Amino acid sequence: MDADREKLQTELHALEERSRKVREELSAVAIEAKSNDGLIELTVGGQGRLHALTLDPRVKRLDVEELAERLVGMTNDALDLLQHETAAKMREAFPEFTADPPFGDQEGPWRL
Repeated sequence: MDADREKLQTELHALEERSRKVREELSAVAIEAKSNDGLIELTVGGQGRLHALTLDPRVKRLDVEELAERLVGMTNDALDLLQHETAAKMREAFPEFTADPPFGDQEGPWRL
């Protein structure tokens, strides 16, 4: 019985260590997006937060609706890439586990 308990504790410790390592790696992930015309640049981080947004002064030539649409689109594209990166790192670290896509999204990046 003690041997089984020790084996389980060893496996749990290894799992905790892999989890810690993945958390560290994911916290360091940064996805950068830049518009084709160079007017907008943004960066999202591993926690799914917008870390940086840079607007070229020439962005003033865009109307408000177009600017808003581009910002939303670029942010969502960057967050999609972040999800792909997160899923890849999770699969790499925990190949023995499978995950359902977040929020029931059957076509999402978790189904790669």
